[in-house]
Amino acid sequence: MTGVTGVTGVTGVTGVTGVIGCAEMRTRGLIGVVVGLSLAACGGTEVDPVDNACEDYCVLVTRNCQGAVAQFSGQSECVATCQTMDVGTAGARDGNTIACRTFWAAIAEGNPDACTRAGPGGDGTCGTNCESFCAATLDICVDHPNPPYNSIAECQSACQGFNAAERYDAGDVGGDTLACRIYHMTAASTDPDTHCSHTGVVSAVCFQ
Repeated sequence: MTGVTGVTGVTGVTGVTGVIGCAEMRTRGLIGVVVGLSLAACGGTEVDPVDNACEDYCVLVTRNCQGAVAQFSGQSECVATCQTMDVGTAGARDGNTIACRTFWAAIAEGNPDACTRAGPGGDGTCGTNCESFCAATLDICVDHPNPPYNSIAECQSACQGFNAAERYDAGDVGGDTLACRIYHMTAASTDPDTHCSHTGVVSAVCFQ
């Protein structure tokens, strides 16, 4: 496979299983990148690309997207947020799915600009930020006594009014922005009682 940059051991290489170990290949997300690769060399068993999808994705995105481009405050928030998403098709490069984010999380190893695509918002590649934010927020906060939104349509309408100029990263804990609300959506995945209300139009923390 050629043309995929930023992923060690992929570009211009044949026989990938002979270049890196099978376990490392899975955690690098290469099951999703090298579409249709046979893993007979890894013990004669073909690996199901959806097995442990969130764990594999979160290993990649938390390893390759750190500091100013971090997408989650921790592994647990990543896994819990990921569990609200569709798995998707291995190797997909667009769409609001785990597979798309895994692809771009692998690319981020050599290109940190890919981190927002790999993150919870999707940045217009792995879903639009509003699409991803609303789908995850409705799922995470569905059992909250005062859910911030009652439907996807209500959330999408509100989201169009949020300031979306700031590119998302996990440091966006305040400010009247969509980025702030995406952060608190991820935080709500492990602590909904505290953070679900922060994702709403009227928010105690996402304000000017």
